[in-house]
Amino acid sequence: MTMRHLLAKDVRLVAPYLWLIVPVHALYSIQAFLNPELYFWMNLAAALAWAVAVTTIEWHFDADHFVAGLPVTRAAIVSARYVSTIGGLAIGAALFVLYGHATAAVATERAAAHWQGAPSWATVDGVVAFLLIGFVAVAVFLPFFFRWGLPTGASLFVASAVVAISGGTVVARALSRTTPAGEVLSGITGSLSWSEAVRGCLLALSASWGPWVAALMVLAGAAVLAAVSVRLSIRFYEGREL
Repeated sequence: MTMRHLLAKDVRLVAPYLWLIVPVHALYSIQAFLNPELYFWMNLAAALAWAVAVTTIEWHFDADHFVAGLPVTRAAIVSARYVSTIGGLAIGAALFVLYGHATAAVATERAAAHWQGAPSWATVDGVVAFLLIGFVAVAVFLPFFFRWGLPTGASLFVASAVVAISGGTVVARALSRTTPAGEVLSGITGSLSWSEAVRGCLLALSASWGPWVAALMVLAGAAVLAAVSVRLSIRFYEGREL
């Protein structure tokens, strides 16, 4: 019952703005269709916007004190936020596929020619890459949010992401001079198409271990990341003074 009420609260916070969010999302998705990489990231950004919208609205109205005063544990509040955010990501993935098929159905041959090979919204590896990148972003962002709130938590998250990506690129390029694995890492981190790089990793993993073992490995990694992220968020939120 507590989880249901907390999830309903998140939905009610965003519901008044859906009249604007839905048409804008559809419009930008259609406009981005001519650029496969832009289409991927536009839809992913829209899917992650659920978490951003809920946290921003709560921060704008200074609702942290009210939420913390509810007759529920802070652990329940954290868990509900994870469920609602991942639910928003899943809905975003469904719309990513739906808008892709709908736009492709009415697109001209010239427009469809921009997609070389199988489009990401029409393949399993493309949708899994969409969900995996979004999940990692959520799992890393929420501990920052529950520790420092907005805008400090978001700023530190962005700064940490920039440092991690830049550092990973430097390390991969250094390794590429000495090891075959480093050449692969360098190709991924130096790619202009990060979504395609993730798809390539997933396909390589599937080719090496088989689709079922690869799926279990991805799920196991996601489960470990989720467990660590939730534990950190609960610990941070319980120790935070509101």
